[in-house]
Amino acid sequence: MSLDIQMLSMLASVIMGIFLGASLDTYIRIIRFNSALSWVRVISDILFWILHALLFFIVLLNVNNGEVRFYLLLSLLLGYAIYRALFESSYKKILDVLLGVIKSVASTLARIVYLLILNPVKVLLKQLGYSVMILITGVWIILTFILKWTLWPVFFTLKWIDKLSGYPFLAQRKKLTEILKTILNRLRGFYKNK
Repeated sequence: MSLDIQMLSMLASVIMGIFLGASLDTYIRIIRFNSALSWVRVISDILFWILHALLFFIVLLNVNNGEVRFYLLLSLLLGYAIYRALFESSYKKILDVLLGVIKSVASTLARIVYLLILNPVKVLLKQLGYSVMILITGVWIILTFILKWTLWPVFFTLKWIDKLSGYPFLAQRKKLTEILKTILNRLRGFYKNK
């Protein structure tokens, strides 16, 4: 490996160290809200380090055909130390501002979606429910009216026959009438509560 490639590899390692420091601070800032140790956090930590190892190797693959030397690992640590010494405080301030902007934009978008999509759908569903209840009530009124006037001659004829025969099934008819009245009263109470 020539001297130019070695210097370029060292410079790439230092830049990757700075990038590693910045991405580690970003990762910690984002994951900090879930401080409890869980399987998701363990897996995300492992994936974070695997991803950064792959990125480092890809950079080295493009610069020096993927040769990893000890001084390149030291250059990576040097880049990380440079980030901690020079860029950490300013990057964290910028990161906090950026995350605040992202949070406020996401909150605004969520409110817009709620106001423009979810709230009208909720109102439409409520109106649809009211319309269905009005329709059911109307059909119930019409159906009871029709049944009352179509079955009235049948009931009148049955009462006349019952009166002529001396009321043979009076007890059974009273029980049936009480059961039907109870059912109708419960249905009326159910619809009045709605």
